[in-house]
Amino acid sequence: MSYLRWIRGQVGSQKIILVTATAVIRDNNGRFLLQQRGDFGWWGFSGGVLELGESLPACAVREAREETGLEVVVTRLIGLYSSPDFDVLYPNGDQVQQFTATFECHVTGGDLRLDGDETTGLAWCEPGELLERLGETAVWYRAMAEDCLANQPEVSFQRGQPGNSRAEEPYFRFVRRYVGQDRFICPAAAALIVDDNGYVLLQRRGDDGSWALPGGGMELGERIDQTVIHEIFEETGLAVEPVQVVGVYSDERFEVAYPNGDLMKYVSTLFLCRVVGGTLCADGEESLELRYFAPDDLPPLPPRHRERIEDGLRGGKTAVF
Repeated sequence: MSYLRWIRGQVGSQKIILVTATAVIRDNNGRFLLQQRGDFGWWGFSGGVLELGESLPACAVREAREETGLEVVVTRLIGLYSSPDFDVLYPNGDQVQQFTATFECHVTGGDLRLDGDETTGLAWCEPGELLERLGETAVWYRAMAEDCLANQPEVSFQRGQPGNSRAEEPYFRFVRRYVGQDRFICPAAAALIVDDNGYVLLQRRGDDGSWALPGGGMELGERIDQTVIHEIFEETGLAVEPVQVVGVYSDERFEVAYPNGDLMKYVSTLFLCRVVGGTLCADGEESLELRYFAPDDLPPLPPRHRERIEDGLRGGKTAVF
C-alpha cells in the first residue's frame, strides 16, 4: 500500500502535510518536459508523494519513470516550496499543505509514454517558451520554473507567503491521534548557528538527553523557513534569520524511534542561520542545555547530526540532498 493511501485511510480528507518531490526534466538540448496532470488538467512538471523508505531524489527519479517513461538523473536541488499559498484542494476533497523539493533532472534513457492516469499529456518546451506555457497553471509550477531558469546555486525557499500562525495543537500530536505510534513522514527544520569564534550551537535534548542540532517539526500554516525561526526561538531563546539551505536530508538515517515507542520519518532541512536577537536560554523541556562547541571538539553525536554539521561548515552555495 502506498504511503498516501495509508495516511488517507487514517486521517480521511483532513488537511495534512505531504512531502513530495518534483522532477524538472530537461533533455540534451536544454528543453523542458511539461506534463499535463490527470486530476486537474494543469500543465506542470512530473512528481509525487514520498514513500516510507525512500529518499527525495529517489522519489523524483521514480515519479519521472512512472509518469513519463523516462530514466533521469538528479543534478541539483532547485528549491523548496512549502508556503500555505501552495495548499491544494483535490477534486476528491483531500486537503494538502505541500512540502515539495524540486530537482532539476536530465534524461539518461527510456521512451516517452503516457500512463493515462496521472499523465494525460507530455510536451517538450524550449526555455524561452516555458513561462508562457505555464501562464495558466498552478502558482507553484511557475515559481519552480522561474527558479530553475534563474539558475542560481542557492536553493530557493521563500516562495509564497511565510505564514504566521501555529495551531494550538502541534501537528505531530494531531497526526498521532489517528496513526498511534506508527511511522509517518514529517518535514522538519534544524539550524546551524556558528558564533564569531566558529563554534557550533548544540542543544542537549529533553527526550533522550543526547546532544543535537536545535530544530523541530513543521506545522500546518507555516513555510519551512518559519519552522526553523519558531523552533529556534522556542528552544534556545534566540531570534534567527535563515540565510541558506545547507541540505535536505531524507534517507534512512532520519527514520527515528523515540523512547516512548513513537516512530517517525523526518525530511530535515538544515538552514545556516544568523542570530539577529534574543538571549540564549534553554527552555528546560525540549532543551535541557545549550552550548557552543568547537568543530574539532564536538560531544558524542548521532551520525546524522555530525555529518550535517560537516556539510554546513564545508561552505559552498549548493545544497546537499
